[in-house]
Amino acid sequence: MLKVPSFILGGILILTGLVGYLAQDLSLSIKLEGPWASDAEYVLSDGDQDVLLDFMPCDDSAGENVWWIVHKVNERHAKQINADNYARSSGRMEGEPKSFWYASSTGETLKGMLQESENYSNAGTEKYESIPWAEIGVDKAKIRFIYNNMGGVDGPVTLTSNNWENVIDAPEAGESLEFGKSWTAFIPGIIGLILILLAVAADKAPNAKKHIMHVAVLIALLGFLSIAKMVFGAFAEMSWWRSEPYLIYEASSLKPTTMLLSAGLLLIYVILCVVSFITARKEMAAHAARDAAKKAAVLKKASKRESLDDESRNDSKKNSTAKGSKSEPSKEKDAKKDPACAKKETEKKSVSSDATPKEEKAADKTETVEKLASTPSKDSKVKKDDAPKASSIDEPSPEKKEEDKPSTEDKVEPKRNSDKSDKEEKKE
Repeated sequence: MLKVPSFILGGILILTGLVGYLAQDLSLSIKLEGPWASDAEYVLSDGDQDVLLDFMPCDDSAGENVWWIVHKVNERHAKQINADNYARSSGRMEGEPKSFWYASSTGETLKGMLQESENYSNAGTEKYESIPWAEIGVDKAKIRFIYNNMGGVDGPVTLTSNNWENVIDAPEAGESLEFGKSWTAFIPGIIGLILILLAVAADKAPNAKKHIMHVAVLIALLGFLSIAKMVFGAFAEMSWWRSEPYLIYEASSLKPTTMLLSAGLLLIYVILCVVSFITARKEMAAHAARDAAKKAAVLKKASKRESLDDESRNDSKKNSTAKGSKSEPSKEKDAKKDPACAKKETEKKSVSSDATPKEEKAADKTETVEKLASTPSKDSKVKKDDAPKASSIDEPSPEKKEEDKPSTEDKVEPKRNSDKSDKEEKKE
């Protein structure tokens, strides 16, 4: 989700940094660890004009020394050339626009300069505040010169001095420092490039995407805070140049504009990242809820199936027990009606439990023979020995006679029945 915004906003930041770096005016910053030497001479040169810096020697404070240099450069040099350039552009003065230098500072020294400008506007009122310059930047101060090349000069822009006393990283006496472009103007482009690289890395490594994007949003947040902290000072500095007492209306507004644009882009990126993280959390929660619902549905179906299986098993058990209870009374009734049949059934069960399949077949044959023998024939002159003869036909092997003893006992009863039937016939 953040890949496209990262590329878009990062690309705009890179363009902003490039424009800020390429379009910026040449500048030179000097750090002091004490006041300049009272006999030093500093000369600004662009190959077309030379400007000798007039300053008030101050032995107590480097900040006070810087204040006098900046004030005199802006009031006596930059203010006058800006007025002449305005007159030339409006046609009231002949000639081409001229290039010029203007100066500023940083930190407590710049705050004192801004307060001095306010004092100038509020002179003779209660808002006037005296500035204790002897106590500002006693050991450390910074002066920054900006060169506005309105005249289109091609020569190198330099600062030369015969005495570089208390100037940090200064050249030898008589040598010069050259103006150039500050790489800090490309800081927004560096931040944009880092955001793009992090977006590519997050796309290539999805497992580490979360951590990479957290690093990206942290960098964007830190960049926004640092730039937003300086952007107000940049606008205050620009308005200070353009207002009284200097009226340098040609002072560049590129720096505060690029800083404001960079801060806005980084703020948008941070907001998009926060929104993306929130939506990702919501999607994860919704996905987890869907998974939980699916698992619950599956478990519910499984429990229903188990309950149905249990019910079917219980029903089958009930049916089997009901069938068993019904068959047992019928067997008991049959046993009551015919004790001989009940005895035979018990003997069959005992024999069948111990007999092999062959023995079971032989027992079945004997049973059929016995049934035939027990039924009285139509002819009353049936011989008593017919049943035994018939039974001897299918008589099992001698080895199994011992196991079939219950069947031989059953054979006696049909004989008795047949004798009784013969006696009854004789009586008749």
